[in-house]
Amino acid sequence: MVCTFLSYQSTHQITILSDAKLQGHVETSLKRREPTIVKLAKNYNDLCRQIQDLIRRKKAPLGAIAPKEIERDCLFNLDVDDDIWQDTGLDDNYDGDDAPPRWLSDERVRQGIKSMLEFDRCNEEEMRLTRERCAMQEWMQEEWNINLRAHNVAGRFLPFIVIDPA
Repeated sequence: MVCTFLSYQSTHQITILSDAKLQGHVETSLKRREPTIVKLAKNYNDLCRQIQDLIRRKKAPLGAIAPKEIERDCLFNLDVDDDIWQDTGLDDNYDGDDAPPRWLSDERVRQGIKSMLEFDRCNEEEMRLTRERCAMQEWMQEEWNINLRAHNVAGRFLPFIVIDPA
């Protein structure tokens, strides 16, 4: 029983250490590349401002839409709804009279996408919890069997144990 618990505990600790090690590698890698990423975002924002200027001076193609600039503060805290994922104005096939895509212009479609993503996350979490429950049940069954064997072995020696009344 103790051996099983210790092996479970050590396996759990190894997993935690591996996750921490991976997290450390990711953070180090990101810190090393951060200046390059920030420079790319700055160049992108400069190009966005140039496009806005061309549109304002009527030098851009008819119906041109300037993409949104990327906020530096939010660059490393990405969310599904951040502007970095929007490709408005970057489509080469835009004629000027096409309506924007529904995922961009229809709030109900956007909400549906968010709901679908949340539903997918819930399904993933449910599968993870099911695997965890099975692992815990297997562990508990093994512990129970070890306990029964220990009880049986102790029961065989019980008549030989002398209790000193003094």
